Amino acid sequence: MDKIRVGVIGSGGIFKGLHIPYYEMTDRAEIVAVADMNENSAKEVAGRFDADAYTDYRKVLERDDVDAVDISTHPKPHRDITIAAAEAGKHILLEKPMCRNVAEADEMIAAANKAGVMLQVAYMMPFHPVYQKLKELLDNGTLGDLHMAYCNQIGWFNPGHPWLFIKEESGGMLVEQAIHNFDVFLWLYGPVESVYAYTSHIPLGGTYPDEDKAVENNAILLIKFIEGGSCMFIKSWAAEVGHGGEGLVCSKGSATFSQGGLTWKTHDMKKTETFSPAVPDDDTYNTVSPDVRKKRYWSYASKGMSIDHWLKCIAGEEKPTTSGLVGRAGIEIAEAAYRSSESGMPVTLTIK
Repeated sequence: MDKIRVGVIGSGGIFKGLHIPYYEMTDRAEIVAVADMNENSAKEVAGRFDADAYTDYRKVLERDDVDAVDISTHPKPHRDITIAAAEAGKHILLEKPMCRNVAEADEMIAAANKAGVMLQVAYMMPFHPVYQKLKELLDNGTLGDLHMAYCNQIGWFNPGHPWLFIKEESGGMLVEQAIHNFDVFLWLYGPVESVYAYTSHIPLGGTYPDEDKAVENNAILLIKFIEGGSCMFIKSWAAEVGHGGEGLVCSKGSATFSQGGLTWKTHDMKKTETFSPAVPDDDTYNTVSPDVRKKRYWSYASKGMSIDHWLKCIAGEEKPTTSGLVGRAGIEIAEAAYRSSESGMPVTLTIK
């Protein structure tokens, strides 16, 4: 088929870092327009693709030669841009998070459905070979039934970012960053039944606003899954001394994992097994330096596969696995956590 003509809305760090390497090598799409409030950024990215640059995203949506838009702005404008793009008849890919809350997600999904356009979220972790291997071990019964999962992300995030720590702009720590984890939890362990959470904020200065407008920078969640098992998720941006780890305990065995690799052992195995994906010796993602490619190949590849999946769905070659409803489900977990923290009680999620 002919190349899908893509307009870029938001050409900042995430687009430059993870989207550009895919578009520089794909034969499925061509970038024809780039919009960013930062004129220099828009021109820089547009120049790499011989595209037109704008500071107003509406100019991209007005173009008849734009079939689809890749939206990589910060979360606050996602709702408005998505609805405008749907009304303009453009297929839509959103960088995470999909939006700031469930109400926005519902409006975005309704707009895309009414217009008959694809709305997908560029979630990358389900396309990462480590997580795909873990899903295989769960789906084929090797590890048995889930009893306990855990994810510990304790660290420090320098409070110098211009929008990240303002709740109205980012949606919150759980929305803006933990959403990757919520997405992969749903994919690996199934729908969530309830969330019991506690969140707090430590004033750290920098670009943090007053506490009533700032995001949480500590969170503890107990997530219960409909199909059985629970997950303890702990995250902090305020820890001077960090700690991390992720894994699960199942009826037949257990595993620990990260994007670097997977280690597992069942009760009938004499020793652990490991899986770590090798970097292929081919011409994929070769527009980045060899050293960076070697270190970050699977970040580029898994993000690229998420974009490629969106394009294949537009072309009718695949069925969406990262739809607006999938994006909404992760947002609902974060929103339930905030409600639980406020009430001091578990919150039961809706099932859609």
